[in-house]
Amino acid sequence: MTITNLLVAYNGLPGSDAALRGALMMQKHFDAHLTGLFAHGGSSLAHQMKPWMPASVQNAILEVQEKSHTEIEGRFRTACAEVPAEKLHWIDHPGPVQRTVAAYARLYDITVLGKHEAAADYGQSHIEIYPDRVAFDSGRPVMLFPANFTGSMFNRRALVAWDGGRAAARSLADAMQILETEDSVEIVSVGRTPFDKTLPGIDVGTVLERHRVKVTLTELPRTRKSIADTLVEHCETSGASLPVMGAYEHSPQREGLFGGVTHDIALKARIPVLMSH
Repeated sequence: MTITNLLVAYNGLPGSDAALRGALMMQKHFDAHLTGLFAHGGSSLAHQMKPWMPASVQNAILEVQEKSHTEIEGRFRTACAEVPAEKLHWIDHPGPVQRTVAAYARLYDITVLGKHEAAADYGQSHIEIYPDRVAFDSGRPVMLFPANFTGSMFNRRALVAWDGGRAAARSLADAMQILETEDSVEIVSVGRTPFDKTLPGIDVGTVLERHRVKVTLTELPRTRKSIADTLVEHCETSGASLPVMGAYEHSPQREGLFGGVTHDIALKARIPVLMSH
């Protein structure tokens, strides 16, 4: 996959500021088009408008909402001042946030999002985004950035969570152009032995080596810790700058109720994560 078309869901919350910094890093590295998307359906301000209200009151409510939207676009364009004008785009969409972001994500190479966070201000819950669900609903790769991240993910050490399944294979393919930029890639399995069950003639390590990527294979034992905690801790101890993983081998409903790798890493990761379903 050639990365030429990036989408960043931007809502002005701290997580989306981190996502925008990450998207700008990627835009510069790949000389890609960058589109900012502000989806804001379901605003509580709009719900406060009633047919019996005087026109002056309704207009005042709309002005407050429009001012907020204009300020968010202004922050986006200020941060993107160094992006060539012909490669910078902005979309303001009043549709439901999750559905709208997922629909747009299907048309982009990668969608960049901040880690889910609750809006601090009253009346802003309608702009919250759940990135793991965007990955599931869109069928496209999602890059997730935590709110406090300020580093780089290029020319460092990436980690690929591998279990030999469909979602892991999809994430590996979607991340390949980024993995090719890394100094090394560690393929990690937790509590399984997929490396012993490779097909005759090729394995996942060979695939990356043929892309001229320096590869190591690691099998981590399954302990009482969750797989998500094991992967997060291994990223920290190994110095990984980017984990790559498949999203939702089990249904999102099951993971949301009982916990799962995708759901937990989306909440716990302290470095960028690329996930695909």
